Amino acid sequence: MSRYLRARLVVDRVVAAVLLAAVSPLVAVLAWLVRRHDGGPAFITVERVGRGGTPLRMWKLRSMRPQNADGRAGGVGLTTANDDRVTPIGRKLRAAHLDELPQLLNVVRGEMSLLGPRPEAPEFVDHADAGWAAVLAAPPGIAGPTQLAVGDWERDVITATPDGSTYLTDVVPVKVAIDRWYVEEASPAIDALVLSGLARHLAGKPVGSLLERIRAEVPAAAAIARGDGEATANYDRPTP
Repeated sequence: MSRYLRARLVVDRVVAAVLLAAVSPLVAVLAWLVRRHDGGPAFITVERVGRGGTPLRMWKLRSMRPQNADGRAGGVGLTTANDDRVTPIGRKLRAAHLDELPQLLNVVRGEMSLLGPRPEAPEFVDHADAGWAAVLAAPPGIAGPTQLAVGDWERDVITATPDGSTYLTDVVPVKVAIDRWYVEEASPAIDALVLSGLARHLAGKPVGSLLERIRAEVPAAAAIARGDGEATANYDRPTP
């Protein structure tokens, strides 16, 4: 992990503590709405792989119908477009990424960063792979370049093959390539591009310069960034 990312870990924890205090009233209201909808728990933890390959329990506001004792949904671990397990309020939380706000607690605890590779489920992580080793050298982030670069394509692939097979063979390698690039090239300038891209994404606008940078420097992501080419040719998009 670069010196820059090491130094940023301390800053992230301080900023996350301030943000957590600021958004706590909002989180409390959202938690009340989630519980009011179906009586299930407002918060859940999901298993992910953290820095160095260690297990991570990542906090989220629940957005799916509770089917297990811990409040988590049953069925496949991947969420498809129009997944009927997602509650009406959960769909709104996901659209605005508000379900991720509790992860500020993970950052305060030093388990995550504000920006970084999004943490992956254990079944999709190959600990023997050099690319994964590079990605896992840094703590995962609440937001990162990969979700901005491949989000729509990833959603379509998962919807077309919800069993996760195509996600593992086609999507994960692209995500690992982008995340490795981020970890190895991390800098204030790149983080500024990520923040700008995130702001544009939340505003419903194209990601912009971040996508161009990724397309230029990460060959595996070039076709995804354009929305054409081999990387998008091996699956059928779902019918609208």
